[in-house]
Amino acid sequence: MVALSTTNPTASDKILDAAQLRFADYGPCKTTMTEIAADCDMSVGNLYRHFKNKDAIAVACLERQMQQKLDAGVQAAIAEHDPLAALRAFLLTRLRIGHAQFSGTRHLFELLTSIELRHRAVLLKYEAKVIDALTTILNLGVAQGCFATLDSAQTAYDIHQGTLRYNNPITLKNNDLSILEQDLNRLVDLLYRGLECN
Repeated sequence: MVALSTTNPTASDKILDAAQLRFADYGPCKTTMTEIAADCDMSVGNLYRHFKNKDAIAVACLERQMQQKLDAGVQAAIAEHDPLAALRAFLLTRLRIGHAQFSGTRHLFELLTSIELRHRAVLLKYEAKVIDALTTILNLGVAQGCFATLDSAQTAYDIHQGTLRYNNPITLKNNDLSILEQDLNRLVDLLYRGLECN
């Protein structure tokens, strides 16, 4: 599991870094507030000043991980001038970060079950942001004449659904990154044949 590193981490950052590693290694059920506090070298009371309970920490960890992955994907896309390269960079960057986040997670199923059952709204909110980012890339391609005129929002939704495999934690944990990259690159090539102007 990748922990977010900053030059001057706040107390909240330190808590989330520690909790993220604990959740990955031991699962959320077996992780206690006392253990997270000890990992941060702070008292449990101080921990509660930043987060009201373990569930709040879990939500904050999830939101931070997803936002980190989204931001990196957007930055990779912005760095490309060609819309197809931007689409490829967005998808591949998110794949690589997701693989780094989940490949070392020992208690993945427990973590995923907790997220799916208790924090579905957080996942849906993030999914909407991903689709918005894809829509922006597609609109750029249409404006530049690289992509055929299309319903960008619907196509972005379809691309997101079609690439879920490359963001699925179980897939990321159980497959070699290089194979997933090859698969995703072939899929992007296939997508382009449907998107390109004739």
